[in-house]
Amino acid sequence: MKIKLEKFFYHFYKTLFGLGLRVYYKKITVSGLDKIPDDKPIITASNHPTGLMDVFLASHHIKRQVKFTAAGSLFKDKLQAAFLTSVGTIPVYRRKDSPDEQDKNIESFEHCFRELESGGAIGFYPEGTSHPEPRVNPIKTGAARVAIQAEDRNNFELNLLIIPIGINSLYPGKFRGTVFVNIGNPIVVNKYQQAYQQDPVEAVNHLTAEIQTGMEACAFHIQHDSLMNIFEALKTIGIDEIKLPEKNVEYETEKIYRIIKKLQEKFADKEIGEDGEQSVFTKRLKSISQDLNDLTNRMQAFGIAGYPYQGIKTVLKLKGLFFVLIMGLPILVPSILINILPFLLSKNLGKKLAGKDVTLIPAGRLMMGTVIFLIFYLLLFIVLGVTIGFLKAILCCAFLAVGGYFTLWYWEVLKGVVNATQKIFCWLTKKTEILDLSKQRKLLLDEINKLFLNQN
Repeated sequence: MKIKLEKFFYHFYKTLFGLGLRVYYKKITVSGLDKIPDDKPIITASNHPTGLMDVFLASHHIKRQVKFTAAGSLFKDKLQAAFLTSVGTIPVYRRKDSPDEQDKNIESFEHCFRELESGGAIGFYPEGTSHPEPRVNPIKTGAARVAIQAEDRNNFELNLLIIPIGINSLYPGKFRGTVFVNIGNPIVVNKYQQAYQQDPVEAVNHLTAEIQTGMEACAFHIQHDSLMNIFEALKTIGIDEIKLPEKNVEYETEKIYRIIKKLQEKFADKEIGEDGEQSVFTKRLKSISQDLNDLTNRMQAFGIAGYPYQGIKTVLKLKGLFFVLIMGLPILVPSILINILPFLLSKNLGKKLAGKDVTLIPAGRLMMGTVIFLIFYLLLFIVLGVTIGFLKAILCCAFLAVGGYFTLWYWEVLKGVVNATQKIFCWLTKKTEILDLSKQRKLLLDEINKLFLNQN
């Protein structure tokens, strides 16, 4: 009965908060779903840039129920504990948080073993602590220990796989941001049978290192200052002119991920030349990095992003956009008036729900927003149904709900128009400087394209 309830609540919350995810994020793209088997026990190992939000992002597209592990300290709050327990979350007690509760990990690990032996899925965040920086911190050994001990209990016949997952965002946790969820190649655990029988500690360490490598391959993992400068610069100057080998990459977050990974590979291969000094490639990359940093600072000083005089083209090309913005006001005004209250409540209560842990704020707002908007529209439907009739109430609520989503789109388009207008103003008042920015930007993007084409 308990297992059925956990499964029900898991899929209920997954569906419920899945709706919230579609509103919270402008776009979520996923790569590698076919690498997750339906009929084998698995452990997912994901990076951790946005706290509890990572659980929603990692599980949303996986059909199976994943029982995630979470810090035991989260179970001290009764409300949080009730929610986490209802979906089968397994507490793990870290020494730094719960030095007096380490013995409870025996029960937690046993829970993991039973779940895996029944063909289930366990979710780990091996970094231990959430952080927004675009890198994978050194991971803990917990996932590897559970995996290899589960196999050992079953004579290494469990066929357990560890699935690395990278959650990539240019601005982790940002409302209406974009996310690229990248699922890596499975790690076969039973290949460590002989190594574990010879030296269990060394085998766990080797498996941990393989998990670390898999996670680093799936996620932004930027360790060098030059690459970090390029990463930050690309978010400002735009990437439309960069030509990737992959032809089907449409969205900015995934495209920047591919660019950084490609440069990272070449940087690792060519960091040191044959004479032991910095290679020509490394010097060139550092030079581009410094120039990009300078370009970014200059563009930010003008308050513009992307192609420096694209504003003129935008105005000429999208004249109908202004018509839409003006004609949309009759929808916009009532939608804002109706939706502003639940929006502000979600924003403020979500922050309070997160408490002092700022990494929980995005998930808190997502959860509160989903619940508050559903309750708000249910009450609105009842009130309107009693006063004007239920058919009209359905139409009215549908209009206002779609209008709320239209408001988000309207706001994003409006910001684009403001950016375009700013570019036009800069063009008219500081034409020489803008032309210089455009020229410098083109040269640097051409340099990056040449790096991709293996040209010297």
